[in-house]
Amino acid sequence: MRTSLGNKIQNCKYGFVQNFWYHLIAPLCILVLSLVLILCFNFNLGLDFTGGTVVTVVVEQDLTVQENYNSVKSQLDDVLSENNIKGLYYQQETTNYYGDAIIVRFGKIDEQIAEQLRADLIETFHVSTSQDDLERFVQVDDFGPNVQTSVLTSTVLAVLVGILVVMIYMWIRHGTTAGFLSLFIYLFDIIMTISIIGVTRIPVDMSTIISLAFVAMYSLFNTYLFVNKVNSNLKQEKFAKDSKVEISNMTVKSILNVNLLFACILLIFTLLLGVVPTSSVRALSLPCLVGVLVCFLSSVFITPGLWSLTYIKRKHKVKTTKKEEQVVVETKTIEEVTKQPEVIVETEAKEN
Repeated sequence: MRTSLGNKIQNCKYGFVQNFWYHLIAPLCILVLSLVLILCFNFNLGLDFTGGTVVTVVVEQDLTVQENYNSVKSQLDDVLSENNIKGLYYQQETTNYYGDAIIVRFGKIDEQIAEQLRADLIETFHVSTSQDDLERFVQVDDFGPNVQTSVLTSTVLAVLVGILVVMIYMWIRHGTTAGFLSLFIYLFDIIMTISIIGVTRIPVDMSTIISLAFVAMYSLFNTYLFVNKVNSNLKQEKFAKDSKVEISNMTVKSILNVNLLFACILLIFTLLLGVVPTSSVRALSLPCLVGVLVCFLSSVFITPGLWSLTYIKRKHKVKTTKKEEQVVVETKTIEEVTKQPEVIVETEAKEN
């Protein structure tokens, strides 16, 4: 008889808490490597941060038809590859008067290459067009960074406010350990995602910043799921004699199938983003994919051990009712009354 995935996970003998320190080796190595690469080569900044060159070509074909778009794009690719231009971001645009235009952005090139590129584009698409119209139909221009300092500042502030709000909520709702755990895992997932992006040299642009917000929400969801389940287990009498290590191991096993299912759904979603025709949407795929893997692994291998190390049992005050307090007071009064004659008798005896 086949056992379900949940039963196999529950019967797993692996100690997630006991091997906590071994689980930190790989993240620390990635962090050190990323710091070295970032200090030596900086991040692989995208066009949103560095600026570059944009090519706009207006064509007669209807680019909403997929065959026409593929044909024009193929011709444009050939021209760009002949000029050794890579790192392309395509964008389709419809103009009101001239026709459909295909726009390509890439790293900045010098003036000589730009002039040669423009001549090749004219020869490919508009060899019979008059000189006056060429200024409108074929354009090769430079553009500056699109991301302003205010955008980065607001993003950092949003992350900090998110950390503070979540930490306060978890502290009030589930105690000091939960507040610390949510803060640490939140920062751990963000830092590890940025480190892997730095090591793998994934281009950093606005899509990367958006993906970090996605990673933050997924990280908080995983932490809340674990904390809510472990607190539920602590309240059950059948686990009263179990150690916090045993409870933590049992908790991560009980929610592992849910974590795995949710991670698979998100992975499929991020992979689908990679096949979307719009380049700005495709750029979200890789950073989100890295973030999902980091959050899933941290929820399984880091969160249980960290909770076990930092958990402090909350002290609950025993509440007494008014009737119980009244019984205590009456008991004390009776004891005082019964003791008083004994003192008197002893005093009289001494006087005699």
